Amino acid sequence: MEFPTPSRADYALRTATVVATLAVLQYTGTFVDGPPGIDPANLALVAVLFPVFSYLIDVFVANVRRSGE
Repeated sequence: MEFPTPSRADYALRTATVVATLAVLQYTGTFVDGPPGIDPANLALVAVLFPVFSYLIDVFVANVRRSGE
């Protein structure tokens, strides 16, 4: 099993981009049923879980055998 060694700065940049995008969407009320506003608990949860799942996807991709090889 291979474990990728990605740049931590790359994960930080992707996480910041995702959290900032979600914050803007929450602030404007886009895709939300309730009143517009920022939910800090939701953004904190995304900020913690997004890098974890991104790394798991990278591990999966690094270990998948390609059918052409």
